[in-house]
Amino acid sequence: MRLLVAVPTVDYVHAEFMKCLVDLLTQLHRDGVNADVKIVSGTLVYIARNKIARHAINENYTHVLWLDSDMTFGPGIVDDLLFCGKEMVCGAFVGRRPPYGPCVYTSISELPMGKVREFGTEPFRVAGCGFAAVLTTVDLLREVQLRFGTCFNPTEKFGEDLAFCDRVTQLGKEIWCEPTVRPGHIAHIPVYAGEDMFGGLFG
Repeated sequence: MRLLVAVPTVDYVHAEFMKCLVDLLTQLHRDGVNADVKIVSGTLVYIARNKIARHAINENYTHVLWLDSDMTFGPGIVDDLLFCGKEMVCGAFVGRRPPYGPCVYTSISELPMGKVREFGTEPFRVAGCGFAAVLTTVDLLREVQLRFGTCFNPTEKFGEDLAFCDRVTQLGKEIWCEPTVRPGHIAHIPVYAGEDMFGGLFG
């Protein structure tokens, strides 16, 4: 396994994110995983994502862990997502603004998009997700790039993350959620799926 930890960002990363990133890299080093980090900043996030995808393909990485720069996560996130054994798997995460809805979707073909109502504990297929904490194989990135000429360019219907998910689905590939991986979204405080603030909405 050759892993690229990918961090697209507009202009800066949170201090808590950096602490989590250092802990993650320390754990990967202890586990003997060959891992690099690539942080790309820019006003348009999809351009940063495309640059990272091309780099991962050209440099023959096997996997990319996509992390938004306003997330918190545990040092075992790579092992936990890998355990699912899928080409593309996301964690269970929610938005950082009220009402803190899930960024994982059961359907994206029609509006309003269907949001996951309960995460549970077993992996399950989804139609799409944000890219706050997602593991993809580089083979999948390569297939999307070859078929569509881009990985993350937005469309009239989707932003860059769901546009990628839509392309993956068009290839006949599956997207999965590993609900035991619950990264926090940094707002004023880290926001996790399953907290009491959700009023019992999430399992």
